[in-house]
Amino acid sequence: MIEKEISTQEEPENVQRGKSAIVWLKIFIIFAFIIGLFSEYIIVIFKPYMNLTNVDAAPPMEFSSAIAFLSYTFLLLIFGIVMFISIFKFCKWMFISIKTLRKFTTTEFSPIAAIICTLIPWVCGIFDYFIFKDILARQENVLKSHNATFVAPKPGILKWILILTIILLAPSIFSEFFVCRLINLLLLFPICGLYIKSMNVMIENEKTLSTIQEQKNS
Repeated sequence: MIEKEISTQEEPENVQRGKSAIVWLKIFIIFAFIIGLFSEYIIVIFKPYMNLTNVDAAPPMEFSSAIAFLSYTFLLLIFGIVMFISIFKFCKWMFISIKTLRKFTTTEFSPIAAIICTLIPWVCGIFDYFIFKDILARQENVLKSHNATFVAPKPGILKWILILTIILLAPSIFSEFFVCRLINLLLLFPICGLYIKSMNVMIENEKTLSTIQEQKNS
């Protein structure tokens, strides 16, 4: 009965917000890859200017190098905007998701606490592992208590978010080395992919929860 109503009704606002957050996360991944590669090129260009004790000893900058630097600066600006929008949409979706879930049950993280934890650099994936795990566990309990279908994530998805985030800590600290920067960039893709898979599952369950909430209010 609930599944039939879900298929005919318009998607809840926060479900649409979650899907929009996923789209922007994908855009973020693309820009992160471009910026990562461009950064290495900029490092090569400006290596002769590093650690110079005498400014006059610096070699003249070629026109192509200056254009590359200006292009890189512009891309950084665009990347910053994309990252801000992506983080904002993700946080807003998570905030309302937890707020909606707390209408049915308690959660380990309040909406505000979850946002604060997910904004902590480097270790946010560790917190998100516990936040996502709690959300999914609460969704399962609520949906099963209402005889509704619970969509479970594939085994290991959440654990890999935790594992890869911990692995990422070392190359993030030693980012002055090329190998560490490369590992950092390459690990970004599977981590974001795992986030998207986890979000898709939570969004599907949230869609069912919204239908149950509407039934209770009617």
